[in-house]
Amino acid sequence: MFKERLKKLEESLNLLKEFYNNYKLEDVKKDKILQWALKYGIYLWFTGVGEVACGVVDEKKLGNAKNYKECIAILGDNNILNKFLAEKLISIIGIRDLLKRPFIEIDLEKLYTLIEKEEIYQDFITSLKDKLK
Repeated sequence: MFKERLKKLEESLNLLKEFYNNYKLEDVKKDKILQWALKYGIYLWFTGVGEVACGVVDEKKLGNAKNYKECIAILGDNNILNKFLAEKLISIIGIRDLLKRPFIEIDLEKLYTLIEKEEIYQDFITSLKDKLK
């Protein structure tokens, strides 16, 4: 189950990278469908990160987290993720809460540049694969 979730998370990350490589910010700003794709893609990515993190916390019986941020923090506290990576993820995963609210305007440039942090997301996947073989 864990490996399947990580595989889906990798697929999601690859789709975000493909989106980034195919569409410039200017394209996104002009096209409501691209805006929707960007928002939904990032929402799904961070939901996947949170679900995987909480799944590991539950599976390894590492504690009782109330939300995705706490799950990531617990992984950092237990050296499954390094502290720096956990802190980085915690600082940006809150965007998910804004994305699930359809009437809140979100800065498209900030969303678009989140994809540029791809190395953080890849480190999350790699860390879990390495620590939880």
